[in-house]
Amino acid sequence: MAKGVKIKPIIIQWAVRSSDRELDELSNKFKKINQWISEESELTVSEINKLSNELKIPFGYFFLQEPPNEEIELLKYRTIDSEENNKPSRELIDTIKLMETKQSFMRDTMIEDGFSLLEFVGSTNLSIPPADLAEKIKKRLGIEGNWNYKNKDAFNTLLKACSDNGIVIMRNSVVGTSTNRKLNINEFRAFVLIDEYAPFVFLNTNDSYRAMIFSLCHELVHIWLGIDELYNNDYKQDQNYNNKKLEAYCNQVSAELLLPVASVISNYDREKDIFYNIEKTVKAYNVSSLVVCIRYKNLKLIDNQTFEETYRVLQEEMQEKLEIKSKRKTSGGPSFYTMTKFRLGEKFINTVHRKAQEGRILYLEAYELVGARGKTYDKLIDYVEDKK
Repeated sequence: MAKGVKIKPIIIQWAVRSSDRELDELSNKFKKINQWISEESELTVSEINKLSNELKIPFGYFFLQEPPNEEIELLKYRTIDSEENNKPSRELIDTIKLMETKQSFMRDTMIEDGFSLLEFVGSTNLSIPPADLAEKIKKRLGIEGNWNYKNKDAFNTLLKACSDNGIVIMRNSVVGTSTNRKLNINEFRAFVLIDEYAPFVFLNTNDSYRAMIFSLCHELVHIWLGIDELYNNDYKQDQNYNNKKLEAYCNQVSAELLLPVASVISNYDREKDIFYNIEKTVKAYNVSSLVVCIRYKNLKLIDNQTFEETYRVLQEEMQEKLEIKSKRKTSGGPSFYTMTKFRLGEKFINTVHRKAQEGRILYLEAYELVGARGKTYDKLIDYVEDKK
């Protein structure tokens, strides 16, 4: 019989609460769950591992004497105050922790390699006119002018500009490589972790392509302001912002980055209806229809009634498209190596590998940072190097 490990009942109780699972449901899979939550019990490693996978709780947590302190600082910086999302999911918590670990590595690497801090991080404040800050950001990133106008590769243009300037962008639709742990777009669209050496932006790729461009621009403004953010905007008209002035400012700058006033006005056809103009602008500038509609309202190209009626229709369409995307099943998709490069970025993977080769970090740490071990790790490095 396998030797058991004594686990505190308070740990099992905490794990069950954190997972939002019902005891009745769990008892179908774990016959002793009621005993485990009421008294110190001996569990086999196999039982702990099964419980860990079922509850989505890190394996090591079960060996603690007291429940871990999981106060996540970033959760204080939610864009929207929503009762629905006041309790973060395990998926969000684990994703934030993964990004914090990766950011810590990149920060240490930048300092160790003698890089200077990025002077633009936290370099501005809300007193600067939105159009002026938008120009500063574009100039720093090297994307001046109407960089996204009729640019079908606008997203990649922005991603490369960020990477070239020391901003780390990571993307994923699941937690790490766990394909059964999907990130909820209704919980968050993106977040930014401010650091003067390695600012990190994470994008939830369950969102639409055009919405992600706006989310990235929005988080760039937060980097220039030096303020962390968990961007959970659901684009509803009546929202309770945690910092309305800050978010309004960030949205204004983001709109200037993507839809400069002069260009939008000159391309607006007053002889055509609102939906024609929105569709035309969406295709020309690679932005979402909701962002365009808000921009039209703010520039007084449409009145409040037209905005209210149009925005309601557009929001319903957006929700329908996201639901379709969420339910869409993919088969024979990109390889593990393609997806890992997409999620982490070539620069991060290469930096991890270089540090492992130099002996600055253990290969075990390198495996954890990129989510690949042994021969899979070697094949990943070969794949990334071959694709340069």
